Amino acid sequence: MLSEMPTRAAQKQHTHARLVAAARTVIARQGLAETTARHIAAEAGVAVGTVFLHFPTMARLAETLLDETVEAALATARGGLPASGLVDQLVHLSTCLYDAYWADPDLSRQVIAASVFEADPQGPSSRRMADFRSWVTALADDAVAAGALPPIAGDEVFAGFFALYFGVLVSGLRGEVDRATQPALLRTLLVRFLKEVDA
Repeated sequence: MLSEMPTRAAQKQHTHARLVAAARTVIARQGLAETTARHIAAEAGVAVGTVFLHFPTMARLAETLLDETVEAALATARGGLPASGLVDQLVHLSTCLYDAYWADPDLSRQVIAASVFEADPQGPSSRRMADFRSWVTALADDAVAAGALPPIAGDEVFAGFFALYFGVLVSGLRGEVDRATQPALLRTLLVRFLKEVDA
């Protein structure tokens, strides 16, 4: 029956998902630096050209893998966000992200290293970062409006928070801070940062 045939968009989405799963498998097995489009195509059972249709470069592939990790973590964070307390909200959000990265720390290290400076302004990571920035900025603006923070631009709070969050993330993935310590360390740093704002 014609209505049972998958649409072109559904087929494309299915192929994309197969390629992402294949990439995760191959990268886990041999590392991102040693992974090629041919390896991914072979794992997914598709032609090499199909890989390039979905991911024109390996940097775009790494960016997509990172974006999917972040997307899932942010969905989890939104579901359990504390109702108030900016530090509590930011630590909760960060903990969800740390958990996602720690689910596969080797892959996370490789993907973050490959995608940090290679992000396409129109790519998934740029869009996700814009959404993330808007969310954190809104939380900060709400805290200012409630009198929990002195007048400060939400973008400034985001910049300080993100620098601290990312520093703790990288320290953890480098083995300098263990996973269990990350939220407490971030909390301490955020309290100091926001105290400086209040001074």
